[in-house]
Amino acid sequence: MALRLRRNTVLTGAGWRGWLTATLAAVVVSVLLPLATFLVATWLLGWQLQNVLSGSMGSTYPVGSLLVTAQIDASEVRAGMPIVFEDPLEPGRLVTHRVVGPVPEDASAFHTRGDANADLDPAAVPARLVRGKVLWSVSGLGAVLDWLKWPNGFVLLVGVPGALLVASELRRRLSLTRRVESAPA
Repeated sequence: MALRLRRNTVLTGAGWRGWLTATLAAVVVSVLLPLATFLVATWLLGWQLQNVLSGSMGSTYPVGSLLVTAQIDASEVRAGMPIVFEDPLEPGRLVTHRVVGPVPEDASAFHTRGDANADLDPAAVPARLVRGKVLWSVSGLGAVLDWLKWPNGFVLLVGVPGALLVASELRRRLSLTRRVESAPA
């Protein structure tokens, strides 16, 4: 079966497959190349990626946003700055809230509050628990990257391309086998 595109141009099944393959390759390269560049640049610059999981900073960083953060020295922390810190009440849990100001009794600790919260956080943040500051964010991308964690990311980025390579190789070998079998002796 063939499809006529112009007067004398015929696109066969093999032509469609080549066109489709080239189109898919262009889409994959146009998406994966910028993503890979971004991830490598993030790693080289020492930045961290953080997914927003709650609405405490909802007006600034909606749930599902991706935050790009960089390390900061606690002496550089200023009021109004959104910082990433380890929760003093729940070790290991990272929180991003805005600095309200230093603690009057202890200049090496900070009062923080989420933009959507009416009250200050229950515990002051000691300088030793400050992990970074927010450089910028992308709404919705955090949820996508969170979805790409194990096993979804492995299946999508390794399993599917691997299966396509195996299928392509099997098809090529079957085609070669048919040619050899149909060739005159």
